[in-house]
Parts: sequence; structure tokens; C-alpha cells
Amino acid sequence: MQLTLRINGEFKVMRESFISGLTMKKYNRLREKVDYLYDKPTEEQLDALIGVISEAFDKQFTIDEFYAGLRKNDFQEKIAEFVLIAEGLLDENGESVVKPEDFKQEDFDATPSDTDGASWWILHLSYES
Repeated sequence: MQLTLRINGEFKVMRESFISGLTMKKYNRLREKVDYLYDKPTEEQLDALIGVISEAFDKQFTIDEFYAGLRKNDFQEKIAEFVLIAEGLLDENGESVVKPEDFKQEDFDATPSDTDGASWWILHLSYES
């Protein structure tokens, strides 16, 4: 994982390709309280996650430097990248762990559909109302 933070007016590039077991242990404790992929974390929960990210980078930056050093879109992207690495969906270089070539033809439903998933949910919810 690579981070570029603006600290004291200068851009600092940091790269960490090693996520330790201790980092994973701390992340798993946080995940017991909030699912960072699906839930909206509170400010305290987000601070705790950024603290774990800082520790993963050998505390080269503080929680406040992380907040202040990234643009909004980059902030969200880096949080998501770390969570996806911790969840085992990306490797430490940000590459997908599951590749398209890992799937076999049998993995796909060959049944034609006249509606996409989003439309199905809209129809399903409208019938429940």
C-alpha cells in the first residue's frame, strides 16, 4: 500500500508492503464493532482505524496528519484500500487477490435475465410496501 500525504506543506510518499499479524489483530478487534465495508463508522471508529493504518506504516504520520494530508476522494480511497487489504480482497500492493481467470464457466449463471439486480430490488421492495 502506498500513501502520499501532505505534511507541513511537503508531500511525503510512504509505502508499506507488509501488513503484520499484530495489525490484523487490531483491525479484527475494530471490525467486531463496525463493518468498515458496509457500515458508516463513527468519528471515533474511523480514528481508531486510521490509528491502525498509522501503526502499519510504523507511525510515520499521526491520525490528524492522515486527515489533513489527503484530499477527500483520496482519503476515502485509502481507507477502502486498507480495509480491502485487511479483508483479504487486495494484496499489499493493491492488486486484486481474485483474478477473472480464477473463475470457471460453471461459476456463472447462464440463465438469461430480463432485469438487472438493481431493478429486481426496486420491484421487490415496491411489492412489500
